[in-house]
Amino acid sequence: MSVLLRLVAILQIAGGFYGLASTLASGGAGGGAVLVLVIGLLLSTFAMIAGVLLLEGDALGERLSRIALALQIPVIATPWLSYAWHAGATVPLQFRFGRHVVLDLDWSVPSEAFRLALAGPSTAILGVNLLALGLWLVMRFARR
Repeated sequence: MSVLLRLVAILQIAGGFYGLASTLASGGAGGGAVLVLVIGLLLSTFAMIAGVLLLEGDALGERLSRIALALQIPVIATPWLSYAWHAGATVPLQFRFGRHVVLDLDWSVPSEAFRLALAGPSTAILGVNLLALGLWLVMRFARR
């Protein structure tokens, strides 16, 4: 297994574990918050399982890891819908649309976040998690 695939596996395991811990610690209030909490727990568990299977060299782990990475690529925050998820680390490139379009590049390691809402900021933000996109491309085109 290549070093990059091991890195993907370790980030997914660590990010999934960190996500489980932080999601459980945050709790939830109200019906919508409980749904977001459950989805966050499921995504964190999914990332962790995908990472473990990938680390073991399982072909299913490769497929699940590609799915987990694909789910981490979009960053969307509009007044109508907001979605973003990352497990382990993130390098989001975001465009903020207001009176002027602002380009923002950030990074965070270690980190985990899940945001899902039927509402969001008044200023739309669209972007991609460059780290997830790059690792997805590595997973997609890497030879075993």
